Amino acid sequence: MSSKYNLRDTKISIDFSVPPPPNPVTTTTETAAETSLPASLPLTCSSKSVVYFTRGNRVHFKNMQTNEDIGQLFKLADKDGNLHLLQCGGPQNTDSLAIATTKGIIQLWDVRSKKMTVSWSTKGVGAMQFNGSVLTVGGLKGTLRFYDTRIAMSTTTATNTATAKATLKMKSDPRKLNRHQSRITALAWNEPGKLLASGDESGAVYCWDNREKVPLDVGEFVQRRKKIQHSAPVTVVNWCPWQPKLLGTGDADGILRLWDIDTSDSRSNALNPGKLELGSRINGLHFSPHCKEMITVHGAKPGSPSPPDVESDSETASTLSLSLSAQIHNSSRGYDTSNSIVAHSFPTLRHIHTLHAANKVIGGSVMNANFTKAIVAVPEENKLKVYDVWGKLSLRRTESFMGNIR
Repeated sequence: MSSKYNLRDTKISIDFSVPPPPNPVTTTTETAAETSLPASLPLTCSSKSVVYFTRGNRVHFKNMQTNEDIGQLFKLADKDGNLHLLQCGGPQNTDSLAIATTKGIIQLWDVRSKKMTVSWSTKGVGAMQFNGSVLTVGGLKGTLRFYDTRIAMSTTTATNTATAKATLKMKSDPRKLNRHQSRITALAWNEPGKLLASGDESGAVYCWDNREKVPLDVGEFVQRRKKIQHSAPVTVVNWCPWQPKLLGTGDADGILRLWDIDTSDSRSNALNPGKLELGSRINGLHFSPHCKEMITVHGAKPGSPSPPDVESDSETASTLSLSLSAQIHNSSRGYDTSNSIVAHSFPTLRHIHTLHAANKVIGGSVMNANFTKAIVAVPEENKLKVYDVWGKLSLRRTESFMGNIR
């Protein structure tokens, strides 16, 4: 079912809280990576619709398909820093959860046994993404590394053989990619697992063939070279599930771009239409696997404070909506996107529906396994809010707002 008819608030919310920020007074080399990290949003959802989230430095989980209570997976040790990122394994390793801390420590957890299986240190993590059993890690200085989670090195923690304790350490693949010049902020593998998209703080996006060490020659012509470049930090990259070479990218200024990653096309790979100026930071981009639609999840406008709290009655909410809409400058959209979920058609990019989702800044979002619900994080409210987006699957294809996928 199209989001035109299905996008709504379920009134379901889950208590959560982000970890405390890094200590600003720490100045040692060891903690330099920790102090440079911005506020993060550790939130992920597995292919079994289990959402993992934080309450401070504790990782909790909730199965969105059952009525089971919220459970706790573990509490991070103080010596490891604060939780920074969470990333579920894919369908091939559904019981794996990767976590990264502000001190650059990465841990793998077996969620079924609630045990950590391996831990290792890096120079800082900007983004993580699984591709099968391989964990791709984007660093603070722009380096991409690949860790096969099936392989770990056995080491010892003491020199005395009588007291030595065996531990497991992870070693990255010798292949590492170094084209980025700044912190990597977003990663995504396409569904076949052959193409990787990586975005960074400078606004650059690179696409990589899994077998190559140099990025693909794709994008739009900029000074006679093809390039995918935003004017603000890249906040999201995502691939279309029903068109594996269709890439969506979004940035902190609210610019959404769509690209056809096809190296056989000698022309520009930028789609037309393929750009939306949405006015508010894009903190989520999700394609529907059921119909030709996608949603963008937005935070605040660049440089704007969080809108004030309002009562829930319709008259006050309507007044706020009109007030916010009046703040939009140089825009012909006619609707405000801040702290909202916005649905768009494909390939026309026609606006379908906008749902104002929070009165505080939305920090990010994930989808459940069958892409019917969005779980939206609002850190200032200490809440995860659940929204219906697309209707449930049926045995036969259902008519979408813009027609079925062909």
